[in-house]
Amino acid sequence: MRICIIIFCTLVFLNNAQFVETFRYYDGNKLTVNFENINPGDYYKNQTSPIYPNFTVEVIEDGKNQLTLRILNPLDTFEIPHEFPFPYTKSDSAHGEYDYSVNEDGTFFSVSRYDGSPVFTITNATVLSLLYSELHTELLSEDIFGFGERRLNSFRIPKGEFSIWNHDFWEFDTQVGFSLYGTHPVVLQRYNQQYHIVLLRSSRPMTMERTDDELIYRITGGQLEFKIFIGKKNPKELIKQYHQYLNGWELHPFWSSGWHQSRWGYQNTSVIQDVIQNYKESNIPLEVIWTDLDYMQDRKDFTLNEEAYPREDIQNITDRTQPDGVHWVPIVDPGIAVDSDCGRDLVESGAYIKSNRQSQTPYLGMVWPGDVYFTDFNHPNAYELWYKCHKDWFTNYQIAPSGIWIDMNELANFRDGEKVKGPKLNDDIFELKDLPWDAMGTMTLEGHTIAIDALHEGQGVYFNVSSKYIPELDFHNFNGFLEQIEQRKLLQEIQNKTLIFQLSRSSIFGSGRFSAIWFGDNASTWAWLRSSIYQMFNFNLFGIPFVGDDICGFNQDTTPQLCARWIQLGAFYPFARDHNALGSQDQEPYLYEITKISAQNSIQLRYEFLKYYYYLFISQRDSTLQAGSGTIVDPLWFKYQSDPQTFNIETQFQIGNIIVNPVVDEQTDSSLDYTELQFYVPLGANWVSLENGQRIPNGWNTINRTFTDNAFLALEAGSVIQHSNATGVMRLREMSSDIDLIVVLNEFGQASGSYMSIRDYDNEETILQRCWNDEYTCIREISVKTFKDSLLFTNTKAKNDNSEEINIKNIIIYRNQQILRVEINVSSFTQSWQINL
Repeated sequence: MRICIIIFCTLVFLNNAQFVETFRYYDGNKLTVNFENINPGDYYKNQTSPIYPNFTVEVIEDGKNQLTLRILNPLDTFEIPHEFPFPYTKSDSAHGEYDYSVNEDGTFFSVSRYDGSPVFTITNATVLSLLYSELHTELLSEDIFGFGERRLNSFRIPKGEFSIWNHDFWEFDTQVGFSLYGTHPVVLQRYNQQYHIVLLRSSRPMTMERTDDELIYRITGGQLEFKIFIGKKNPKELIKQYHQYLNGWELHPFWSSGWHQSRWGYQNTSVIQDVIQNYKESNIPLEVIWTDLDYMQDRKDFTLNEEAYPREDIQNITDRTQPDGVHWVPIVDPGIAVDSDCGRDLVESGAYIKSNRQSQTPYLGMVWPGDVYFTDFNHPNAYELWYKCHKDWFTNYQIAPSGIWIDMNELANFRDGEKVKGPKLNDDIFELKDLPWDAMGTMTLEGHTIAIDALHEGQGVYFNVSSKYIPELDFHNFNGFLEQIEQRKLLQEIQNKTLIFQLSRSSIFGSGRFSAIWFGDNASTWAWLRSSIYQMFNFNLFGIPFVGDDICGFNQDTTPQLCARWIQLGAFYPFARDHNALGSQDQEPYLYEITKISAQNSIQLRYEFLKYYYYLFISQRDSTLQAGSGTIVDPLWFKYQSDPQTFNIETQFQIGNIIVNPVVDEQTDSSLDYTELQFYVPLGANWVSLENGQRIPNGWNTINRTFTDNAFLALEAGSVIQHSNATGVMRLREMSSDIDLIVVLNEFGQASGSYMSIRDYDNEETILQRCWNDEYTCIREISVKTFKDSLLFTNTKAKNDNSEEINIKNIIIYRNQQILRVEINVSSFTQSWQINL
């Protein structure tokens, strides 16, 4: 690594501020440069936003291909901690393979590879002030991805200005302020056939504008920190490093991979029992039933309306010792009713978000039950309070949910800002009118959420600062994150399990370690269906791979054709749930003939590959994290980037060695019951059809898919894929421990792959002791070679193998454009065997 030493240069900023470099020091792995403003007293628009009197630039060499840029000012003391559970740099003593400079040749900062190829350049720091900073960076190419959460009509980031601020909103992003529920200010960029990632590690509201030649960051002040990852030609390897920085993602229990049914509007348990029965009579698998606000008394958390939802009915519905028993996941919102037992306990504990308008009183919000208080999850008493509310709920009503659905945790609030508009109690806490700029534009930072000067505990469990309080301006985007941590911890304690399931709407960088995410509210349109694929790509980049969308759409009424196609696509989401809104027409898959057949076929196909899907998560176990890292669902160009056409393919995706090609466009000709599916096979790829074994030509292909056909699946030649017989399986516990192996021979008559050798995927003790730890593995490697008219199988165990013996029942061979099924009933402990062709 090389650095450039330039001292005593003057940088000119807007508002007549001039900064002179006064100090520079390099200690071997960190460069420190100090700047002083020789025109102090200037401000940006508002006097509350003074230009920095001085600031410090730190460049920290974090290892071979990572570094951190920090722009630190003396006016702001809040920082995101650099320790777990927050993202932080793991130790790496390798020497950096990059060059960087600060304040050279009129450029504020730049980092490049040794070959001179640029990575990240801040050409100009236009404004650096307390409540507004603007940084102009060089746009290297149009291949730029990330910066979420938002809904776009592509995976690639288009031109425009985009906000980040956790926001209860669901429209496509067409203007400033249309951000969604999560904070992921990370960008993956491709330039000169190499990749890099840049994370702006800030929780402050911000926008990023993409122009023809720039990426412009506009941030509501705060300490500025960029974490930079410099990759080579493999984006998956680079993203894995980013996930390691985020502390990885946590494994979900196997049952949560099954099919989920939900809706807002299941008015009583009789309706739910009918739904379960209709699924059964229609021969459609169902693993989990969900309940929205309907189960509550007056929409209050931690209650049960026993007239509509008798506890005995819930107990029967969730009795999984019976054939029809299912898992149950109810919704819990962070807004606690003022007049509820939990609300009174919250006030007594003191662990509430406080108003900056009334001395030491809880901030008064308004959500579904009316007036609510919000828990401050940084408060030392928050966990005990949150645990008690859940434990009392479970105990008093004798219920045992399998998981928890956390909604509205941005925080959503039906009142914009503060109810009481009196004077501030703490003048050093900024309110909305103090800001010189609103990153949410006309939507405003307080639109549908709480005031930015609401108060959180300063000396708390996760943030411990010098001031008594932390304002919502700094804390807002972490509300959901800290709730995820506390919720996960209490579920582990109450359920006495490690692998728990919770689903959250809000997220931030690092959330994948604690929660699954769904993409929030959507609509029953084809554009929303397509956008769910881009969102899968985004959240795999963001380090949260166990994700999904509301299948068939949440808002508006679906149509049979749209719902059928969405079921076919959603069957390959990592998390698959049908959910829709109060007032929308029913859309359970059994209601229309084409959706019923689609569900029967597509969910069975999902279940055939569900153990393989789970294996992909297990195989990404990262011993440095005791968690997973890396992507699960990929766009084609992650693997086939040598074909430039793949960068324009955004509705096909790859799961391991399986390529999913769904129908994503409507058939508008009412006389036809099929749609022409166009899909692309990259140059150099060798794919065969799952359905008939035929080699698929490279380039564009067109086939007809009826409304009830599955998504068209292709298999990569040279792969061995774990498979299960899912015929007649209505609950995952009914699955046999026997497996099949799909062998897709390449042009050399060879194939290789891996599989999990355990009997019960839903047995947590088995998963933790045999598969998901740093000491043992349950994964076995298998290779196949052709010798004249026979196949030789070599089954290899690792030195630390701790697998269980299972039966490999069938070998399904894809060879010479044909499919051959051979029943062998071989033990997974058998080292080798041969099949005559």
